[in-house]
Amino acid sequence: MRERILHEAILLIQQKGFTFTLLELSQRLGTSKRTIYEHFTSKDQMIGVIIEKVISEIKEKEKAISESSDIELLEKIKQILVFSPKNIEIMDIRLLSDLKKHHYQQWVELDYFIKKEWTVVLHLMEQGISQGIIRPINVQAFIELYLGALNQIYDPSAFSSNQQTIGERLQNVVDILLNGISHHKEKEK
Repeated sequence: MRERILHEAILLIQQKGFTFTLLELSQRLGTSKRTIYEHFTSKDQMIGVIIEKVISEIKEKEKAISESSDIELLEKIKQILVFSPKNIEIMDIRLLSDLKKHHYQQWVELDYFIKKEWTVVLHLMEQGISQGIIRPINVQAFIELYLGALNQIYDPSAFSSNQQTIGERLQNVVDILLNGISHHKEKEK
């Protein structure tokens, strides 16, 4: 039942944001609020579990990608950068601001992860630099550029003029960040 509650809560978050009520959730589940309280002490705790689950899924995927011997280094970095926000719908910027407003402590945990948990990518980039696959760059500046682009991609007002999906926009950003904008022939001159 706990997993069913979490699943329905995620669906409600995607539809209504974090302002959904436990009454709405119980009605969707066809159960009472008391049943929800048997599994979670509060809505905040439930949201916390959802955030922990999102972070855990991202970390598991990062680990699987980084440890794969079938994927080349640059492709590993690309897959991690494209996967993290793309496949977790809860990371829509509108939902993040809603989370911050209504469940601040849970937002702090997710925000910290998004901004600070770059261990896997940093390791892969440093490995790429030491192997000569990636030119020596300021890796922190790369991460800041990525995060800035991510904020722009998830900006609801940016959708009006761009016909691409969020996934397509993210792939384009990562491609530019990893490959630059000039032809390789021009770089050799």
